[in-house]
Amino acid sequence: MTPSPVPGLPGAIRTYFLLARNQFRVSMRQMQSQQGWFMRIVLAVMMAYSAFILLTLGFFSAQLWPGAEPVLIVNRSLLAAFISLFFIRFLFQRTPRMKIVPYLHLPVSRPRLVAFFQAASLLSIHNFYPLLFFLPFWMRYVVQEGSPAGHLMWIGAVLLLILASHFANLLLRGILRQRAGLFYIWMSLFITTAFVDEAAGLGMQQRLSEFLFSRILSGDFLGLFLLLCFTLFVVIASTISLSRSIREPEGSAEATAASRVRSFDVPAEWGLLGQLVRIELLLMWRNRRPRHYLFISLLFSTLYLVFMLSAGGTFGGSAFAAFLGLFASGGFALNYGQLMFGWDSTHYTAFVSRNVPFHRLVQAKAIVLQASCLFLFVASLPLFVWLRPDLVPLHFAFLFYNAGITVILILELATRNRQRVDIGRSGGFFNYEGFSARHWLWFIPTALPPVLFMQVMHETPRLGLTILATSGLIGLMTTRWWTRYFAAGLTARKHIMLEGFDSRAG
Repeated sequence: MTPSPVPGLPGAIRTYFLLARNQFRVSMRQMQSQQGWFMRIVLAVMMAYSAFILLTLGFFSAQLWPGAEPVLIVNRSLLAAFISLFFIRFLFQRTPRMKIVPYLHLPVSRPRLVAFFQAASLLSIHNFYPLLFFLPFWMRYVVQEGSPAGHLMWIGAVLLLILASHFANLLLRGILRQRAGLFYIWMSLFITTAFVDEAAGLGMQQRLSEFLFSRILSGDFLGLFLLLCFTLFVVIASTISLSRSIREPEGSAEATAASRVRSFDVPAEWGLLGQLVRIELLLMWRNRRPRHYLFISLLFSTLYLVFMLSAGGTFGGSAFAAFLGLFASGGFALNYGQLMFGWDSTHYTAFVSRNVPFHRLVQAKAIVLQASCLFLFVASLPLFVWLRPDLVPLHFAFLFYNAGITVILILELATRNRQRVDIGRSGGFFNYEGFSARHWLWFIPTALPPVLFMQVMHETPRLGLTILATSGLIGLMTTRWWTRYFAAGLTARKHIMLEGFDSRAG
């Protein structure tokens, strides 16, 4: 990348122009190499449909709450909405650090790289899609109340919340890159506070949100000034955090942590299968990224489940209960299992060259996923007994369904992994290297059928649970058959997977 293609421009502008052009080309190449035409069409349809829904909701919000004031309801829910947006960002949005690293050897100052990629990170669907609701809502309802200054201040506050949510996410992920334990502490405190607020009926979050945005709409500049100060703080702090992170060596902390993890042996009579299970468990515990999936699954199956179960009056119905049952015991399999063979990409050649039978490899991975269902079931069972004893039969039914059906569906996706996952280098919190649109879309045929089935069977829930549990038992009893099926698929795709896992590819 040289400045010659853009003569006549100042140095900084020329640099930013070339960086923008290069990033555009990188994005286009990644899209073309990772997604086929079918997946592009599916994604385009889903994005267009989501945009249409948001625009419609924005223009016709009064129909959502007949007899109520839409502005008052939105003001009351804004903070909760942006907290939810923050969590969605945290799961899906990446930090700019990995995009900066390839440019560090070039004669471009690091402050310019940081400034460019901080600004470029704003080009995110998480920033544009909320505006599809808020802009038409503002034009249709907000401008009818208060003064013109209040109208501008209100939409300005919404924009500041979007910016604050964006850069606060970058700041948190930057901090957690070296101190992941802080996330678990912060998440536990937040969920506990929200649970106490919900259980006690205080509604402090709604009251604070309504007070803040009602004052802003009335023309009070103090609330807007506080939001502006908070936004400036997270912008500056995330920029400083990003600047520091690109000076730190990658993977040193990982190597130190891995060296402290002791190995363990399995009885000799367990044979090759026992050794493969042992290797899978050591890989999970010794590497930061796979280990996160275990911790997050435990967190969502305990603390977050407390919050969701206690909100049964707010989120009711058979579909919601089925969704809880699916994730209470199957959360780890649904997340970690999607890359079950991608985790092995670094040493996958060793498995093939040593002639490890594929059916044993599949069987070992299935045992780990099925054992995780039992582990999470035991961890979350006391919460169901305490908060929702009426859902205990559902929890039992979904244990069998997750172990017998969900694991099969996840392994069907995992046996088609073709992208390398470098777990030794990619230690970032919630790094989605190895994921593609197919992995996100696979959630639909995996999670939607049992949820819809229980909704259909809402008048006879016991029969529905019996059918789900029975299908899971059948899946468990036919383990030998579908293990051989997946092994045949791995054999047929062996060379394609090896080529994709090769560190020299691409």
